[in-house]
Amino acid sequence: MKTQEQEQAPAVAVDPMEDLCQALFSKEEGAKKKAARQTAGAMTQRPWPQLPSRLRSAIRSDIGRLLDSGKARAQILEAGYSAAVVNQTLRDLGRSVA
Repeated sequence: MKTQEQEQAPAVAVDPMEDLCQALFSKEEGAKKKAARQTAGAMTQRPWPQLPSRLRSAIRSDIGRLLDSGKARAQILEAGYSAAVVNQTLRDLGRSVA
């Protein structure tokens, strides 16, 4: 006789960092992306080089996309990123914004 636990579907491993990166790499805007930006922005207590490489890459991709669409620095901050993350990303990208 099977127990209730054995009848449940096998658990799928969920990687919250991968979910965060996927949301930032996504070209679609929405609540999930805004939440991802706020989460990434809240990670400023860790030095930028200590953030996972894939996360830094996702942030650079998203902020680069925002810059390419004509967003100003204030609008990027309003999108959910912290000033520290925006400043470091701009340095990494070799770009400056008003």
